[in-house]
Amino acid sequence: MSTTYNERQALHMTLQSLLEQRLSLRREYMERDKELGEEIKQLLHRIRELDEQYGVPSSKDDRQGETTSGSAVLHEIPTKRASKARKPYQHHDYPGIARKVETILEEAAEPLTLTELYGELQKRQGVEWPNLYIIIQKALKHSEKVKIEKEGRKLVFSIR
Repeated sequence: MSTTYNERQALHMTLQSLLEQRLSLRREYMERDKELGEEIKQLLHRIRELDEQYGVPSSKDDRQGETTSGSAVLHEIPTKRASKARKPYQHHDYPGIARKVETILEEAAEPLTLTELYGELQKRQGVEWPNLYIIIQKALKHSEKVKIEKEGRKLVFSIR
């Protein structure tokens, strides 16, 4: 029994030693990564200064090699993607839009095309939508009165 205990204790001590070595290697690696990141940042800054001084347009490679703090991987980030921000979510009141579509169609003497309907909605609400077809289709799920027909390639909306 003492041999298994001694063997277990030896294995435990070896494990502790390996974990400590791993931790020290990580610290060393992170310190070196930060140093290299700072050097890269200084070089890029100096390149930009020289470009500005001599009127050279900045190249797409300027962002190559920049690292995020704690990151071990070097990324090449295209300038256009880095500056493009995600659009915030825009909430639409689909039942309200459906009611307004119904009133517009009731007031109209004849069926309206999608562009005519959108133009009238835009006048009344003052809102521009990136994809009017999707907005109107989602809104009309809340309406039983609106009839959608196709005339050639155009959608025509009317009241039942």
